[in-house]
Amino acid sequence: MIPVLSTPLALLGLVSLPALAAIYYLHTRSRLHPVSSLLLWTDARVAPDGGRRVDRVRLPLVFWLELLVLLLLVLAATGVHLPAVTGTRPLVVVLDDSFSMQAGAPDSARKRAADALLDDLRRTPRSSVRFVLAGDRPQVLGDAVSRTSEIESLLEGWTCQANTARLDSAVALALELGGESATVLVLTDHAPDPPPATGRVRRWSLGTATPNWAFVNASRTTGPRGDRLLLEVANLATEPRSTTLRIEAGQPPRELRQSELQLAAGETQRLVLEVPEGAGTVRAFVGDDALNFDNAVSLLPTARKTVTYEVRVVDKEVRPALEKALKATGIATPVTARPQLVFVDGADAAPEAEDAWIVRVVREPEAEAFTGPFVLDRSHPLTDGLSLSGVVWGGGKSPLSGAPVVMAGNVTLLTDTEFASGRHDVRLRLRPDLSTLTQSPAWPALVWNLVQWRATFQPGLARANVRLGEEAVWTLNASPASAEVTRPDGAVSTVPVYARRAAVHAERSGVYSLQTGDEQAEFAVNVLNRDESDLTKCVTGRWGDERDEATLRSDYRDVTAWLALLAVAVATLHVWVLARKPGTGATP
Repeated sequence: MIPVLSTPLALLGLVSLPALAAIYYLHTRSRLHPVSSLLLWTDARVAPDGGRRVDRVRLPLVFWLELLVLLLLVLAATGVHLPAVTGTRPLVVVLDDSFSMQAGAPDSARKRAADALLDDLRRTPRSSVRFVLAGDRPQVLGDAVSRTSEIESLLEGWTCQANTARLDSAVALALELGGESATVLVLTDHAPDPPPATGRVRRWSLGTATPNWAFVNASRTTGPRGDRLLLEVANLATEPRSTTLRIEAGQPPRELRQSELQLAAGETQRLVLEVPEGAGTVRAFVGDDALNFDNAVSLLPTARKTVTYEVRVVDKEVRPALEKALKATGIATPVTARPQLVFVDGADAAPEAEDAWIVRVVREPEAEAFTGPFVLDRSHPLTDGLSLSGVVWGGGKSPLSGAPVVMAGNVTLLTDTEFASGRHDVRLRLRPDLSTLTQSPAWPALVWNLVQWRATFQPGLARANVRLGEEAVWTLNASPASAEVTRPDGAVSTVPVYARRAAVHAERSGVYSLQTGDEQAEFAVNVLNRDESDLTKCVTGRWGDERDEATLRSDYRDVTAWLALLAVAVATLHVWVLARKPGTGATP
């Protein structure tokens, strides 16, 4: 560490030094003055007017003492703080664990950040260093360490494979983890917004703006004659470029399509492809570039789940609308024995089957039409993508049991009640003669959400293809204590099973395998994040300064008092020298 000046503007006082020198220089210049006699002069020497010899300016001792006093006083005014000999504040390092830090390997932003950190710690050792990984969820990396070898060992766990970096959450965790005395250093590849000022948090960005090809969307859905693939490829660059797209399926791989893509700067191209049944895993690739992490996707076949239902509603307006919307879903099948969804009138008794979900259509005599504004619980599966703009919804105002899902002001229109067995009881308040709901696009969307929600509780994976950072939910036929998970890197672990469901966090891209007893499944995890794949926003820079008041107290020593005492001592010596100097008459 270098010395710190708490009042650097006081350095303006250094102008007094040349001013003092000028005073002595002008005061000691020799000038010829005619006088009547030299008898009373003790030193009658006359300075030569010129010659071949250059006379060196001779300054008295008192000048140097005065110069030293002025210098010490200026330094004392600046508030000089020297680095402490013993220990410094603890450091908590927040590591950007998102996959964009891999760009440009082997000279990636991650490598440059690690090298910069180690170099800084060699120059300024810390009493302790801790690490926090900033990914989808911040997490602590190891224990506190201090030696360089231990720090290098912990940095090996910094793999940069997360879908995003939640730096704000990670910084909050780091501040809580380090306490009031610790400083925080953020290592990333993007500029801060806004940049930190002086304080406990510093930010170093070690990124480089680079063009990149990336898959930004990929899905696979079942159809009547096979599966439909949706792929979106983006040219994340500032100029037009071209690349080759290859799509293959099966094992051994069989090429399905190869084409050249020519895209403008920032352009995204969407491709839709039909693949026959039994095609197996489909893989798509684009050309290599600075970041290969997002240049490939794998899409597994999605099992087609069906939901059985029975409509017992007798209302002549609601029943046809229900049956039409259920048929349009393509995965709902009418049955009379053991249905999984049962639609009944509000006062009817529920079936005895434990796995049957009940949907009650409540038609009240006293009702009125509501045009909004409607309040929707967006965390509930029934409201996924649901829009009630322009809809007129007719219903009563009496209390409706269950957790509100859709409300018009303080009037509840749709509720959901969950039982301990996992069964749900949905209540839908509806007067079709006062409503446009059943004739609007919101009606089939609402019924589709209901059927899809029920389908997720069927045995099997809710989705066979998920994005990096999401959760894959596996519903089992039995209810074991745990399920075994084999990750893409071959690591094997277990996850708990609750109510016949196991949730696996997709923290690495690739294919995961699940198994418990006789049941097994596979799902694919793909990197699909346009913002993270866009490397044109990566920069190199440093922001923030940790030299605040707390740092000055702990890491530095204030030497202002010592400088002032030394100035007083030199001034005392100056007075003593003047007192001992005999008068000369010719010189001051």
